[in-house]
Amino acid sequence: MEEENSETELYESAPKKMKTEWSRSYSKKAMQMMRKMGYEADKGLGKQNQGRLEPVVAFQQDGRKGLGLKQGTFQIGDQWDITTEEIFIPESVSWISNQECFTYDLKDMKDFIKLGRRKTTLNDETLFVDSNILEGILSAKTVFDNLNENDLRRARSRSNPFETLRSSIFQNRAAVKMANIDSMLDFMFTNPKDKYGNSIVHGNELLYFADICAGPGGFSEYILYRKAWEAKGFGFTLKGPNDFKLDKFFAGSPESFDPYYGVNNDGDIYVEANQDTLNEYVRKHTAAGVHFVMADGGFSVEGEENIQEILSKQLYLCQCLTALKLLRTNGSFVVKLFDIFTTFSVGLVYLMYKCFDQIAIIKPNSSRPANSERYLVCKWKKEDTHDICTYLNLINNILNEENEEDVLDIVDLELILQDKPFFDYIKESNDSIGQNQIIGLKKITAFCNNPQLKEIRQSECRRKCLDLWNLPDKLRQAPENKSIEQFLEEFLSTWFEHKDFFNSAASDLLSSEDLNKKIESVYDWYFVPVGRRETNANACSFFICTTRGKLFRYTDMRKWEPVDYMFEISPKSLFYGELVFEYSGEGRTQTRVCGLHIIDAIILGGRDIRRSPLVERLHMCAKFANSVNKPFKEGNTLTIRSKQLYRLEDVKNFFSEMRPYILKDNSSRLGISLNNSEGKFFVPGGILLLCEICHNFVSLMSKSQNMLYYYDKGKKLSFFKDRMPVDIQNIYASFRNSFARRLIWRWTNTCQVEENSNRVDPNVLYRDDLTSFIIYKLNM
Repeated sequence: MEEENSETELYESAPKKMKTEWSRSYSKKAMQMMRKMGYEADKGLGKQNQGRLEPVVAFQQDGRKGLGLKQGTFQIGDQWDITTEEIFIPESVSWISNQECFTYDLKDMKDFIKLGRRKTTLNDETLFVDSNILEGILSAKTVFDNLNENDLRRARSRSNPFETLRSSIFQNRAAVKMANIDSMLDFMFTNPKDKYGNSIVHGNELLYFADICAGPGGFSEYILYRKAWEAKGFGFTLKGPNDFKLDKFFAGSPESFDPYYGVNNDGDIYVEANQDTLNEYVRKHTAAGVHFVMADGGFSVEGEENIQEILSKQLYLCQCLTALKLLRTNGSFVVKLFDIFTTFSVGLVYLMYKCFDQIAIIKPNSSRPANSERYLVCKWKKEDTHDICTYLNLINNILNEENEEDVLDIVDLELILQDKPFFDYIKESNDSIGQNQIIGLKKITAFCNNPQLKEIRQSECRRKCLDLWNLPDKLRQAPENKSIEQFLEEFLSTWFEHKDFFNSAASDLLSSEDLNKKIESVYDWYFVPVGRRETNANACSFFICTTRGKLFRYTDMRKWEPVDYMFEISPKSLFYGELVFEYSGEGRTQTRVCGLHIIDAIILGGRDIRRSPLVERLHMCAKFANSVNKPFKEGNTLTIRSKQLYRLEDVKNFFSEMRPYILKDNSSRLGISLNNSEGKFFVPGGILLLCEICHNFVSLMSKSQNMLYYYDKGKKLSFFKDRMPVDIQNIYASFRNSFARRLIWRWTNTCQVEENSNRVDPNVLYRDDLTSFIIYKLNM
C-alpha cells in the first residue's frame, strides 16, 4: 500500500503535459520501478539532474495517421437514430422453388459462355440491384477511406447489436454463424428431413457432412457439438496457417472429423483432380454421398473490397461444383457468397437453382450488417446434375488458364430474364440486403465520429439469440482433464461399485451340463466371437477414455494402464472390448495389425447407453466405431470395430461362415471374415454369450400362435411382445445385468469347433454339443 501511494504522488506531482504522455505510454508499475531507481519529478535523469525531465514516450501511432498527429476525427455532436435499423429475431427466410427440369445439355450450355475483358469495377452492375442502392453501398464504403482503421474497428464492435455473441463456446465466429443458420432454417442441417418431413438419415446410419474451404473448422465444430459422434465429417481446406485446428475443437470432439487435402495434398479447390479425389475418398466411406455440404471460403481483399465479388468468382464456382460432386440425392448445401451483382454470379446461382428443389439467399444476424456477406442455401439436390457438373468443370478449367480474356457469363442472360420469379427473387434479395448494408455502413461512420454513442440492445440480442439457437450462455472453456477416478465417480457412483464389477469374471461353459444349467431359453441369448488371447493384453477388458488422446485398459492387475496403440476414441467413453490381431493374406506374405473390437458399452462419447436393450447398445457401438474409424486414412493401420452380434439360435450359420486360414507359421486356424473391403479376417478363440432379457424374465415360443412371448417368473404373468402392459418395465437387461450373467466358451483346441469331430475329452464342450442343445431347446 505504501508503494502504491508513493507511485500516486509521483504521478500527481508531474507536470500536466507529462501526465498526458505518461498515461498513454506507461503503467503505474513502470513508474514505480523508475522511482526505485532514483527518478524524481521535475528533475533530470542524469547524475547531476541534467538531461530529460520526463521519460521518452513510447512509440505511438494511431492507425495510418502520421507520426505525431494528435488531433482526432471525433465530432461529439454526431447522433444516430436507433429507429433507422430494424432487428428481427428470428430472421425471415424466403425460399424459391424450382420444379421444372433443366432441359439444356452440355452442348447447349457451352454456347452460354461469354468471354471478354476482365472487369475491374461493379459501378455498372445495376441489372440485378437498384442503381441507387449500389451507388449507396459503394459511396458508404468510400467514406471509410478517410477514417482511422482502429477507430473503425472499435465503432463496428460498438454499433453491431449482435457483436457480443462473438464466438460463444466455439473457436471462432464461423461456428456461431452456422448455429444461427441452422436454427433459422429449422435445423435442416443437424436434423435433415425430406420434402415429406421424414428424416433422410436412415436406421443406424451416421449423419455424413463435408466442410470445404473451411479452415480452421468453426462450421464443423458446431455440427460435432450438436451431433457428437453420431455425425461424421470430411474436411477440405488449404494447407497452411488457416488449416483445420482440431486441437481447438473444444465444443465438439474432432475424432469424428477426417481432414483430406486431395491428390496434390494442398487443399487447393481450384484443381479438378483435388475435387475428384476428395469425392472418391468420401464415396469410400459412404457410397451415396454426404447428407450436406458447408462451404465458408474467403480470402483477404484489402484495398479492393468493392470488387470482392469479381475476385471471388472462381471460389464461388468451385465450392458449388465440389458440393454437387459430394452430395447425395436430397442432400443440401450452404455456401458463403458476397455480392451477387454480376451476370457470372447470378448465372451460377441460377444453375444451382436448377440442381435443387429450393434455394434461399439469407443474411443471418450473426453476419455483421455492414459487410456484403450472405449465404446461399440449396435444399434437396435433384437426381441428375451430371451435365451441370461437367459444365462447371469446363468453366473452372477455362478460369485456370492464363488468358487475357475472362469468363463474364456462364448462363444466357435471356434465359435468366425469362424466368421472372428467379429474376425478381435475386433483385429483391440484393435490394434488401444492400439497403441494410448501407444502414450498417452509415451507422459505423456515425459511431466512429462519436465515441459516446452506444448500441443499447446488445445484451438483449445476445440473450435472445443464444436462447433461440440453443447455445449455452457461458465462456469458452478447454475440456476438463478429469482423472479416471473422478470420471468413474461422476458417472458410475450411483449405479454400482465399479471396482468389484470390473474384476468379475465370465462364467465358463465347460460341458453340456453347463448349457442346461445356465441357458434357460435359447431365444434370450446372443453371442459374439472373441479372440484367442495370445497375450495378457489381448484379453477382454474394460477400456476408458476420459480425455482426448488418452485411452486406458483395465488389466488383470486391477489397475488402469495406457493402451500402447494410438486409437482415436471420443472422450467420455467407457466400454467393454478387446484388442485382437486382424490378418491380411495367408502364409509367408501374411500381415497382421492390431484392432480394437468393442463388445458392449456403458458410455460412448458422453452418451449413456447402459440401460438400452442389448441389440440397441450393439447398434450404437457399431455406429460409434464407424464414426471414429478412419480405414482409408493414409498412414493409419489401426482399426476400431464393433463386434458382430449373432443370435444363439443361429450358431450353425456362424460356424458355416468360418473357414480354415493358413497363418504365417504355416499352421491352419479357423477364421472369420471381417466383412471389409481389405479382405481382413481374425481367428476366434471362443464365443462370449450375452443375455438380452432381464434375469426375472424368460421368452418362450407359443405353440398355438407360433409367436414369442415373455414370462414374468416372479409375478407368473405372460404376454406377447406387441401386447406388453404399460406398467411392465425393465424386461430388457441393462449392461450391468447382461454383463454379470455373461458366459464364455473358450476353445482349447481346433477340433472343438470342427463339425462331427472325434471326441478327445468327454468333459469338454464341443460344437456338436452346442448345436444339439439348441435344436433340442427350439423343439421343446
